[in-house]
Amino acid sequence: MNRPLPEIAIGALGATAFWAALAASSMSAANLKDFAGPAATAFAAVIAGLIAYQLGRSQVEVAEKSWATANEKIVLDLFDKRLAIFEEIRSIISEVVRNGTAPTELHFRYVRAIDRVPYFFGGEVQAYLEQLRLHLLDLDLSNTMMENLIDPDRPKWVEKRSEQFLAVTQFYKEAASLFAPYMKAHQKA
Repeated sequence: MNRPLPEIAIGALGATAFWAALAASSMSAANLKDFAGPAATAFAAVIAGLIAYQLGRSQVEVAEKSWATANEKIVLDLFDKRLAIFEEIRSIISEVVRNGTAPTELHFRYVRAIDRVPYFFGGEVQAYLEQLRLHLLDLDLSNTMMENLIDPDRPKWVEKRSEQFLAVTQFYKEAASLFAPYMKAHQKA
């Protein structure tokens, strides 16, 4: 039987009271005094134990709810930090796609944006963002090399620029599946 402790204690207390009443009815007044002191002490101890048990249970419930609230706050803070990193990266990629270039200043912003990635995302996101950084560098190089209109390798640089630009635009397709597991408000670290 899996009865909670208070039910067992109340049952024991009731049985004790029954036998005490039965014994008291057959006792003399002098013997009743000798029996009443210890019985009252035992009764008070059982009641104090029940009260302590109930208080302990309520304290455990409060502690569990406090832990759950603190845990939810940590998860929400982690989500906010991850979202800020993602939005900064997306903002930089949007500028690259809008302008078709990845100048040095934009590259430095990108490096600053991904600087905290190892602390908030897994290795697969880090590897992807590093590949994206290399595409940004190659896009900038290709744009620079294309400026020389008489260079015999210009068609090669035009092709390379197109490849790098398309690789950067893939961010909008690939990032969702990579970042999504980390952007849900749950406990993935």
